[in-house]
Amino acid sequence: MGSGIETEGGQEKTGRLITVTVRLDKRTFRRFAVFDALRVRRMGRRPLVFALLMLAFAAAALLLRREQSGMIAAVLLVVGVGLPLVWAGSFLSQINLQAEKNKLTPPRLVYTVTLSEEGVCVQNVQREEETLRLGWSEVWRAWRRRDCIYLYVTERRAFLLPSGQADAPDDEVWALCSSHLQGRSESGPRQPSPSRGK
Repeated sequence: MGSGIETEGGQEKTGRLITVTVRLDKRTFRRFAVFDALRVRRMGRRPLVFALLMLAFAAAALLLRREQSGMIAAVLLVVGVGLPLVWAGSFLSQINLQAEKNKLTPPRLVYTVTLSEEGVCVQNVQREEETLRLGWSEVWRAWRRRDCIYLYVTERRAFLLPSGQADAPDDEVWALCSSHLQGRSESGPRQPSPSRGK
């Protein structure tokens, strides 16, 4: 971590800078993809509701105790559990395919994120893109999970800040993000891992 001077509208601003040189691996990508789908996009709701409905219908069929009630309940149970399992398997398979496509084994350098008191700066190192600069008010949300911080600039676009890859301790990285995203940041369960500055 360092201090830097940024120029904005002809005025100089001084503040701390934290640089995260992000090397993304398959495991971090998979954890993020599952979190994004289930927590942020809530894609698991429909399969869950479907399963609960089928289970309720199966229970109702058994309670009626009519001819072939047991067979109907069994069919409903198989459909109610089977289809969500097929969806989950297909979803995880797509994540693995995407990880393979992105060639994340071994871990791959993808972008550099610079955090300051003024905002976020992202420079893509894989392809030539204009450097993304956002003030903190333009950042949507941030979550801290296990070994990574998920910094969402919009509901559909996030940058991953894996633990131990910043030039400051992980707790300082999170403190800077959360201090500017009050009410828009959330820290959840995570594995204790030694923070190391570079």
